[in-house]
Amino acid sequence: MSKNKLGSAAVLALTLVLVGAIAFIPQTAYAEGGGGSGSLIAEGDGLAGLRGNGEVTISGAGILWIRDLGGDAVINVTGTGRRIELPSGWIQYIGFNGEADVSGSQITVALSGVNIHLEANGTGQFLLRGSGWFQVGDSIRGEWTSAGQVLELSPSLP
Repeated sequence: MSKNKLGSAAVLALTLVLVGAIAFIPQTAYAEGGGGSGSLIAEGDGLAGLRGNGEVTISGAGILWIRDLGGDAVINVTGTGRRIELPSGWIQYIGFNGEADVSGSQITVALSGVNIHLEANGTGQFLLRGSGWFQVGDSIRGEWTSAGQVLELSPSLP
């Protein structure tokens, strides 16, 4: 196997592990209002994912995953990409280049790629891995890390 193919396989494997990590963030994001409530804006390259309830708008280019555990999600995806419905309930868009608007009571949305712009309002947790910036609520600002970090949504000030 060539170095390029080996490198691509390693990136894909790491991405799948990180998306799996988002899927196993504790269910407190859905129970008794846990997981933090508020807003998030993030931009960067790498992996951005959110699990919780509320509204998410994400755009960029790469591989997009969406999962609706509550059965009530409203999903609107525009742009390009091959849609694949996986047996586990995930919807995957390979070669995604566009925007997805997702709202629901138990949603997971993740994008691995470049030029990611993520905005969310609701209750839940998010994971950012790579290079970029984020703002949670009106006061918490930070940078994406190469190791990844799981954070909670925080309220915006009135």
